[in-house]
Amino acid sequence: MQIRQAGAGDYPKIIKLQLENTPGQLSETEKLQGFVVSSMDEQQLAAINQALGILVAMDGDRLAGFVCMAPTTMQPRHPVVDAMLATLADQQFGGKSLLRQRVFVYGPVCIGKQWRGQGILQKLFAAVKIYTRADYDIGAAFIDDRNPHSLAAHVQGLKMAALTPFSCLRLNYQLVVFSTAA
Repeated sequence: MQIRQAGAGDYPKIIKLQLENTPGQLSETEKLQGFVVSSMDEQQLAAINQALGILVAMDGDRLAGFVCMAPTTMQPRHPVVDAMLATLADQQFGGKSLLRQRVFVYGPVCIGKQWRGQGILQKLFAAVKIYTRADYDIGAAFIDDRNPHSLAAHVQGLKMAALTPFSCLRLNYQLVVFSTAA
């Protein structure tokens, strides 16, 4: 399994994987294994990759998973990202206000069905921390309350900290954060 920064040739594979894992494409049973709420196009992926980065997990020439990372200043943003960033002013992590730390937006992250349970999320997460630690202190993500598998994978599995719930467009989310330090 190779973890590397995405290239333009990976964007169609990323789009295919994310579309296969949106709620509308999944049965109720499949949704219990997690889902992504985003539907980015190649232009959006290129902007994210240029602004901070997208890491991919490749199994030969097949995409096993990906994770996006963006600066908090990136525009345009989804309303959920705006709602999440609005919560940062009232939050602390590691004894410091999040406003006094260098924060980036982590996610979405998606692992293909046939590669789940093989440690790929952990490998991508370790690579994210290495990739961002020179310029950022904290990664921040939102997790949809309807996605308890993702919350468990990130909080229990990756040891992220769930800081606060928030709402956007009548849906509920959790703000989760992690330190980029080793």
